Amino acid sequence: MHDQLMDAQPTEFVISGAESLLRVRPVSLSVERAELSIIAGEWLRDPAAGYVRSAMGVPLDDVTGYVIAAGRTEGWWPVSLGIRVDFVADPPSDGSTLSVTGDLVARDTRGGTTRGSVVDMSGSAVALVTQRSHFVPVQDVPTGDPRVISPPDDSVTVREALGISEVSKGIISMAPTEYAANGMHNLHGGVLIIGAEFAAMSAVEADGDLRTTSIDIAYVRPGDAADTTTFRADVVHRGRSLAVVRVSAANSLGKPCALATVVVQKVCE
Repeated sequence: MHDQLMDAQPTEFVISGAESLLRVRPVSLSVERAELSIIAGEWLRDPAAGYVRSAMGVPLDDVTGYVIAAGRTEGWWPVSLGIRVDFVADPPSDGSTLSVTGDLVARDTRGGTTRGSVVDMSGSAVALVTQRSHFVPVQDVPTGDPRVISPPDDSVTVREALGISEVSKGIISMAPTEYAANGMHNLHGGVLIIGAEFAAMSAVEADGDLRTTSIDIAYVRPGDAADTTTFRADVVHRGRSLAVVRVSAANSLGKPCALATVVVQKVCE
């Protein structure tokens, strides 16, 4: 571990499409801890989900992944094996700033485990994450798109910006879009979390009366942000106040890139 950190390469935070979508900005980055900030606005509202709580997956994936990246050795880069996000509250939609932090739990030559949180301006928790990453060989580190990708207009929701459309109950399609991309031009892990939430809400025919309480997702192969991605949801359990939904995300060839378990609960009256 000591030798690996001695050889750690400088890492620059990359603003790609998914970061622009969520208004993510870097604050600090080290081999032990990272901090980002995001702006929370009206674009986080949604008629089915109430609020797109899953959008917190984008900065949480970033902040925890970059801690591992900061301790990488030359020629290697971390990719997510799996992420679990627990949602504590709805994100605000008033244009306020949220603080996103990630901390190292463990790192070795194969990868690492990190955890993080999103808190609002009062210090109240919005979401918590645990991420498992592993190193893969790369010729070049992620650089993102050389163009400056501007955020969508404030009137454009996350659902609209990602080109999400419902094919049928429990099946949604995400069109190719730069807002779904990470610095390696693959589908951002946080965007796959968003798609899983939308598919789950479609499967249970939510109309704003449910909230996502957790999403546990495993990444099985890279997804292409320039390809159409289809999310298929199956309801494993549906009770009076709680539902458990299994979601698969696949590319246009039908090959899965992520598998998720989504838990949703009825909003307390």
